[in-house]
Amino acid sequence: MMRRSWCCITAIFLSSSLSAGAFICTSCVNQYQNDASPSRCYATSLPDINYGLSDKEFHTWLQNQVQDAPGRNTYASTYEDSLTAIVNWRKRYRGNPQVWKRIFKKDRVVKELIESAPVIEFVKRAMDNQDDDEKFTIIDLCSGKGYLSMFLSEILPKEKVDKFILVDKAWAIANKKTTTELKPHHMNWDHIYGTTVNTDGEESSYFTTWPIPLYTSKQDLKDSCNQRQMTKHFFNKIDGPVIILAVHLCGTLSLKAIDMFNNNQVKLFALKPCCLPQMVYANRGDVFRIGQHEFDAKDVCSNGQYNKGNWLGPPRWHLQPRFDYWADNLFKGIDVGGSSSLEQDGSEDSGYRVSVSSHDGIKAKDDIVIQVDGGFQNTYIFAEREPVTPAIWKSSNIT
Repeated sequence: MMRRSWCCITAIFLSSSLSAGAFICTSCVNQYQNDASPSRCYATSLPDINYGLSDKEFHTWLQNQVQDAPGRNTYASTYEDSLTAIVNWRKRYRGNPQVWKRIFKKDRVVKELIESAPVIEFVKRAMDNQDDDEKFTIIDLCSGKGYLSMFLSEILPKEKVDKFILVDKAWAIANKKTTTELKPHHMNWDHIYGTTVNTDGEESSYFTTWPIPLYTSKQDLKDSCNQRQMTKHFFNKIDGPVIILAVHLCGTLSLKAIDMFNNNQVKLFALKPCCLPQMVYANRGDVFRIGQHEFDAKDVCSNGQYNKGNWLGPPRWHLQPRFDYWADNLFKGIDVGGSSSLEQDGSEDSGYRVSVSSHDGIKAKDDIVIQVDGGFQNTYIFAEREPVTPAIWKSSNIT
């Protein structure tokens, strides 16, 4: 049996090159660059940071870096909250340049903020409209180093959130009783388990400095054993409502995230799918099944791949209709129960929101433009089980 892998966490991060920082596949890194992701791979044009800035000057510098970012005006308050969070990270790791340099890599942080802003807004809106005394547990799937949870730990009210669980297969298995030695293939967690020395010479863990605690969990979502362990140790034992966040999930990982929502008592769900499944599933004649929905793998898989930064496959523009169909099928597989009614704001071509509601919950698929100039992975999917929080769903999309 796999050991439970909650542990102390000291978070920190902002990464600088698209190949560093949060754990994502090389294919997605290259795809992100070549698809002119956030504003022509927006972050890659940013100047190097001046480490001599005061915190106030640093905050102003950050504002300048994101002033033209996709979604900056739409999610103005979320951006401001997130920039303040980054300043707080800087304060937390002051005196530890090695950790700060590893975590604060401007390209990665800006990219993470652009992609995460709609999800941060969704969670903020949920917390602002919850009157129950029960605290939420937020599970961050395929978390990488944990940027999304790090933003939210600084932003959300700690009286409403108990903890974050950062799930990623690249973590080591954490043990609260013994020190875990990291292997070369493990993701560095010095920003989680690292220690700092105060002015009195006393050593303490970064873990205790987070407003809402962060825990890591080594899990491979594609491993059915790991999913059963998560049900046993997370969903069956957590007191209070659960939120699943799944941003930038590659290929069939999106299916696994939806299965997790469908098969467990989860209150809120947010998914941002990215690259398409590989052709191996189509070549086997697989049929993908999620919830009560199924569809042929051959209709959504892609036979293209990157090799040393070069795209080998059909023209990239061919993939947008396939990606849209992939996102539509993911949306259909989310089970909110009962007989449903469908509402659509705008036209299918213009993007806006498609929502489905029933007596057991509601789900929505939004087209939120965070990739421009050829980028097309702009789909966000949200869901909530009853009782529904009206304020979350009040507008045509999560804006």
